[in-house]
Amino acid sequence: MDPEEARAYAGLCADCRFARLNRSDRGAVFYQCGKSFEDSRFAKYPRLPVRACPGYEQEAKAKSPTT
Repeated sequence: MDPEEARAYAGLCADCRFARLNRSDRGAVFYQCGKSFEDSRFAKYPRLPVRACPGYEQEAKAKSPTT
């Protein structure tokens, strides 16, 4: 799944630093919210796509090496 497809499917979870992508043996895709372990306001497996979230923090992008 490319980043655009992931964003359409998962919403904010696609690039949130707290989200973990889990795949089942049958190929189902789930996003687990890391914030749920410290704050009960957050669902462990939120209903997708997530369009608004008070805990969202964009994941830091890896910088490309300069030549």
